[in-house]
Amino acid sequence: MYKVNISGQHVSVSDEVVSYVKESISSLERFSDQITSVNVNFTTEKHDTHKIIAEAQIHIPGADIFATSTADRHITSAIDGLLSKLENQMRKHKSKQLDKAHSGNKSFVETDEEREKQDEFNALADRGIVTD
Repeated sequence: MYKVNISGQHVSVSDEVVSYVKESISSLERFSDQITSVNVNFTTEKHDTHKIIAEAQIHIPGADIFATSTADRHITSAIDGLLSKLENQMRKHKSKQLDKAHSGNKSFVETDEEREKQDEFNALADRGIVTD
């Protein structure tokens, strides 16, 4: 289980908002089971108190994922926009991790075709037909 911190600066964060955020964030578990903590912060724009800014930071071993979303007046709209951005970034992170796991170190992998060519060359070199 991971720790979820939810805070607001110049924005009151009700219990309903906290539960909505936690429920929304829990859907990100399908992208990674290694989430260690999630920080969500709500603020208002400096000169426009009707615009709500939602920021999130997700900590995963080897990566920190950040996202920001802005919405007019409705905090749930900001959360939904934030969740969409987080899903995209988590999907990208998962894809990169899978690519790394499946690719291995290709510079040292020898294909069957390369091995056959090397064997043919060695056989010709042994007979003196070609030289190194």
